[in-house]
Amino acid sequence: MVLVNKKWVIFSFLPYEYKSLEEYLEKMALKGWVLENMMGLFLKFKRSEPKNLKYSVDIMDSVSFFDGKDSESLLEYREYCKEAGWEFICGREKIQVYCSEIDQERIDIHTDEVEKFNTICKASLKYVSLNFITLVFLLYSQYIITIGSSDGHFLASPLSLGSLLFVSTFSIHEIIGLITFLIFNIRGKLLISKGKKISYNFKVIALIKRTIYKVLFIVTVIAFIFYGMKSDLDFIKICVAFILLIALLNYIVRFVKNKNYKNKKTIISSVYILLTLVIFFIMTNIIFRNIDTRDYKLDDEMLEKVATLRLEDFNDISKDDSLYYRLEKSPIASYLFYSCEGENDYLSYHVFESKYKWAVRYNLNKTIDFDNKAGIEYIEKQTSLPNDIKVYMNERGHQYIIISPNKMVEISTIEGISEDELINMAYEKLFSN
Repeated sequence: MVLVNKKWVIFSFLPYEYKSLEEYLEKMALKGWVLENMMGLFLKFKRSEPKNLKYSVDIMDSVSFFDGKDSESLLEYREYCKEAGWEFICGREKIQVYCSEIDQERIDIHTDEVEKFNTICKASLKYVSLNFITLVFLLYSQYIITIGSSDGHFLASPLSLGSLLFVSTFSIHEIIGLITFLIFNIRGKLLISKGKKISYNFKVIALIKRTIYKVLFIVTVIAFIFYGMKSDLDFIKICVAFILLIALLNYIVRFVKNKNYKNKKTIISSVYILLTLVIFFIMTNIIFRNIDTRDYKLDDEMLEKVATLRLEDFNDISKDDSLYYRLEKSPIASYLFYSCEGENDYLSYHVFESKYKWAVRYNLNKTIDFDNKAGIEYIEKQTSLPNDIKVYMNERGHQYIIISPNKMVEISTIEGISEDELINMAYEKLFSN
């Protein structure tokens, strides 16, 4: 992204891939963009005259994640590098970037190959481990929301499918990084044992990983814009709240890092874990409960299109403001939940529909398996409905599943309405039409 004389670029890399960053920065300098700062995954450049610069990315494992950006040890090391002909540009945690003119006299920062390899390995392992822990949390949250849920309704939710795709793609990115690191570590130790020089050239792998991150970023921005435009509600408020919470987390962590507190590590760890959990639970709860979920009044035109079975079909009158329904639709399936309280009875049902038979069968199996684990069995009932329509009743006799190859309906019993009347009415309104 370019704004006036500034440019922001997504650049994801691990310490053992530092050569790819050096080469990228040197190419950018030749194009008239000089590195100004590093912020997370983003590199910030400022426009200048094209320059032929030499960059050195230094990995310092001795620097803790909890140290401030200008800790005493870092300041001393920068002075040493300055005397060696290297100007400090910016840094992030264990990564420090230095620069010099191409024709300027300078001394290489690292001369001991074994020490350099060990330092980079240790630093890379810490980043890989941290990323892996983050990945485990993301995968677990997706498991709960999707394949670990009680049914297959997530297949009808664009948001759930989108988040699943996002986490799956992110997983590929992290797995590539993990495998590459293991190969680098093993190969590096073998080369050292043979007295050979270690190569840190991972341009292709680094390019693949950066491309994945760029795709994820672009897709996420497009998704936010799409949901922001189609959502009546507070989607923008949700995004703003999320950004503010993340900003608060970063501000507190950076503030503590740059102070000389005795228990700095404990404070930062506690704040990071606490706020991360708060952000995770608040945002998950808000987003997945509200996005694509709407309450409509009885006279809403949409109701006529989606809810063909209503309380009035059972000769009852709904109470004011008792109607609620939820509608979701994705490229795979559509889902409708309808509930309404009447003067005499209460009607509620779920409709899951898909042009893919496997999706309907998957939803059926998950629903029955979940109830089976709770000790509730389903019994297939014999009916006069067409052969491709199956009816299952749970053993407690208060829930029915009516299923065809492309549609599944879960409906609760209604007091005063016979079993046959309920099943036949549901078939007539929800299947035969």
